[in-house]
Amino acid sequence: MNPLEQRHRLTKKANWISTLLNSFLALIKIVFGLVGASSALFADGVHSLADLFCNALVFIANHYSRLDPDENHPYGHRRFETVATFGLGLFLVIVGLGLGYDAIYRITHHLTDKPDEFTIWVAVVSVLANEILFRYTLTIANRINSDLLRANAWHSRSDSWASLVVLAGLLGAFAGFVFLDEVAALIVAFFIIRMGGALGWQALAELSDIGLSAKELKHIEATIMSLPGVKHLHQLRTRKMAGKVFLDVHILIEPYYVSASEGHFHAQSVQVALSKSFPEIEDVTVHVDTENHPEGLPEHLLPDRSSLLNEFMPKWREIVPEAMISRVILYYFQEHLEISLQLSLTALEQSSHEQLKQAFGASVLNHTYVSSITVMYA
Repeated sequence: MNPLEQRHRLTKKANWISTLLNSFLALIKIVFGLVGASSALFADGVHSLADLFCNALVFIANHYSRLDPDENHPYGHRRFETVATFGLGLFLVIVGLGLGYDAIYRITHHLTDKPDEFTIWVAVVSVLANEILFRYTLTIANRINSDLLRANAWHSRSDSWASLVVLAGLLGAFAGFVFLDEVAALIVAFFIIRMGGALGWQALAELSDIGLSAKELKHIEATIMSLPGVKHLHQLRTRKMAGKVFLDVHILIEPYYVSASEGHFHAQSVQVALSKSFPEIEDVTVHVDTENHPEGLPEHLLPDRSSLLNEFMPKWREIVPEAMISRVILYYFQEHLEISLQLSLTALEQSSHEQLKQAFGASVLNHTYVSSITVMYA
């Protein structure tokens, strides 16, 4: 089973378990909260009901995020997880505000009632069930590195804390402080708003292409710089997408005596090293540079090979027959280029090396872009 399929299967299993348990908890807390006259237990039941909506969002996001890249989504569909996380957070904030308003209204208008004793046992069951669910879901989330599932796990932990608050409020109400049940409901509402705000903010940060931390970037830089052939790096950029990282970087390599295929090899070495050292990195784009230069596009492009040969070959044919010019190597830099000519050894039968060097040097003298020319033989 490939990693993406395994991620989907484990996420689906964890969410089915969460859905069934939250359905049970929502039912008993809402029913017994109403029957037992406990606003806090009822609020906690609504909290669990909100979890069901959250789980539905997780199911939808998990389905769409695993789809293969297509023409409209060339980077895949992982952003669906992020969008679902934002929707989850927004929904929780709205629910929390509603419950908080109701609790404040009941306190200020003296609408509090003493709950029935059986509500305590319902709160105890809720605490234990949510704590077990939290530990199970977090284990799966860390295993597959799913931010959405991890967020769902911590939401289960917040449910456990909320049920503890409900339990404390109920005990206080039985001790004669009836209003504490409504206070507990208000605190539960705060938990819901806080969790929803945190999830929403995290999702917004990811949707705005937030990158890795400075500490994580230093580890990545150290890994790249440890590779042979990499002299320097710059413009290292990252962005997160549903638990995965997309990265691009410019590396500086030796400008001379390195073929295009060797430059490609250095780029591949960076990709492989980062993928092995940082499993969360999904995609790496490496740009190969031969000199340090300002970021951004150059003000102008240097002449291409075809233009240069059209300009210089007539001059070079006056020095040696074109058949003796076996190779023309161009070294491009930001503001200039250098030419290396490889001549056949028979060229030395017509002229000395010094004569050829001077003749070819004169052919590029005072050229706008060509700074030097070297002559070799093979």
